[in-house]
Amino acid sequence: MENKLSICAVIVSYEPDESIIRLLDSITKQTDEIVIVDNFSRSDNSKAILKSLEKNQIKIIYNDDNYGVAKALNQGVKYALSKQYKWILTLDQDSEFYPNTYNILLSGYETLINKNNVMMIAPTPVERLLIKDSTTGLNIKNSKDILWKNAVLNLTSGSLIKAEAFSHIGFFEEKLFIEQVDNDFCCRLGKKGYKIKVAANVPFVHEIGKSLKKMFFITRNHNEKRKYYLARNVVYVFKKYFFYAPYTTTRYLLGGTILGWVKIALFEDNKIGKIKSGLKGFTDGILNKY
Repeated sequence: MENKLSICAVIVSYEPDESIIRLLDSITKQTDEIVIVDNFSRSDNSKAILKSLEKNQIKIIYNDDNYGVAKALNQGVKYALSKQYKWILTLDQDSEFYPNTYNILLSGYETLINKNNVMMIAPTPVERLLIKDSTTGLNIKNSKDILWKNAVLNLTSGSLIKAEAFSHIGFFEEKLFIEQVDNDFCCRLGKKGYKIKVAANVPFVHEIGKSLKKMFFITRNHNEKRKYYLARNVVYVFKKYFFYAPYTTTRYLLGGTILGWVKIALFEDNKIGKIKSGLKGFTDGILNKY
């Protein structure tokens, strides 16, 4: 660990299953404290899991409604800031990490040129569907072997964010609710001149919803509500940050609308309902309805 009270992990949960236990097992020894912000899970199984974790000294903030990923992250971040942690590790409930990941990343951070300008460091996500035990793992032993790359955007899950970043650019944008919350945050960092560093050869296991692998594609088999937020929020990010990152914002716009709808039509269930929700989200994004 870098020093006492170095890392606080913030996990946003919603109807968690046993995967959250695998996540906790993978990060407990890599962090100083873990806080779970639960967005009103109601199933008996999820409640039982959360209660069992609470007995194991995991701090849990129970929300009385589903307030979305952004607000839940902000609740956890504000808790971490109140405890004066230097780094905040933001996590989804479906990720899993190899031992020693963050010790290596923090050691590597110390060697970065202009490290004070780096506000986020992270490992590289590997889709759970694509994992082969013989080819995936934490194979580097020394922080000098890290292959750092600059990133414009990065996932919320797995991101190690400096606590001071929130005083520079503010908190996560709560009106987005879910989808593109991480991209909005990263773009604000970039526009302020701060850097995001991703370790290309330090992987972690990640799953976005119940993804499906079809032919050469991975499609996110989300429900209608999630398709709405995706389409609406990629429009928001495109309009707000196009001149900062034209290629990246255009790619996400197409992926969350036209190309995403083609994947729905070809591979997913409830095709008409999901596409209609996406079209509604796209329209609301154009009209600035949030």
